[in-house]
Amino acid sequence: MKKISILGCGWVGKALLDALNTNKYKTICLSRDIEENSMRGGYNCDVLVIAIPPRECYLEVLREALGRVEASTQVILLSSISFYDGKPLVIEAEGLLQRMHEGAVILRLGGLMGYDRIAGKYTAGKVLTSDARTNYVHRDDVVGIIESIIAQDVRDEIFDVVAPIQCSKKEIFAQNTEAFGFEKTEFLSGDERGKVLVPTKLCEHLVYTFLKKDVKAFWQFESD
Repeated sequence: MKKISILGCGWVGKALLDALNTNKYKTICLSRDIEENSMRGGYNCDVLVIAIPPRECYLEVLREALGRVEASTQVILLSSISFYDGKPLVIEAEGLLQRMHEGAVILRLGGLMGYDRIAGKYTAGKVLTSDARTNYVHRDDVVGIIESIIAQDVRDEIFDVVAPIQCSKKEIFAQNTEAFGFEKTEFLSGDERGKVLVPTKLCEHLVYTFLKKDVKAFWQFESD
């Protein structure tokens, strides 16, 4: 039975743990406490999924964890599309991973949405300077993609993880306002900005079909 360790049991990590807890895998969640994880045998694993957010001591935790797994371990890092915006911590983390663990997989996740994470909730009543492309992904697909990578033993790849059909934030915020009764989000400019990302490479390499293809359908069940 393949042993999987998930470093970070937050919103995505917990959902992944629930999905992987089958008769095919033995799965555990690890905290940021490296010594405690070692005592539990957490780094003696076939797969290590790194699902902690890039916050305080992020690089130190990554460095310690990567230094304790075997070279044969499949390592999957949940990174972010903020890499393309030049976010230093994200760039440093990806570089550290590539230097320390040959063959690691990097998933550059778009904005994580779905269930109680509703885009328009976070900007309700606010005034934004300009519109932008969404580049969101549903949590169910993040979990499904990780499952596919593990099942296929994918190595040494970088994937952009966003839903195939995006829209403008102005559109999705307006839809959320109508569906959930949020205060309206205002925009000073109608110009749509932002990098256009697509999951073509991911879909072709993994032969993966998105469960939630269109960001406008992310909350259709939650609002019924």
